[in-house]
Amino acid sequence: MTLEEIQRLVAQGRYQYSRKVRDFIEEGFFDVEDLVHSILSATEVHKKERDELRQAVHEMKYVILGKDTHGQPFYTAGKVLQNPKGYFYFYITAHQADEI
Repeated sequence: MTLEEIQRLVAQGRYQYSRKVRDFIEEGFFDVEDLVHSILSATEVHKKERDELRQAVHEMKYVILGKDTHGQPFYTAGKVLQNPKGYFYFYITAHQADEI
């Protein structure tokens, strides 16, 4: 998957996130808008890795660095999964980053 394809999924609201990410949101570390903004503001995929669970489309995970809604560096790791409704981006983890 390309960054543009991932951005299109996220822009269309076709994403989900892990319990870990949900816990961070509920604890107030960031909100859903930060997740979305970080993907949409990214200019490249920082790193690709094999999905050891082999669930992802093309069996790849993506580290994407963008900016949150406050313009601060933000880190996400995720993968593209497929269900009966089609592809969606799954946020595995996310957090503030030191730099982009």
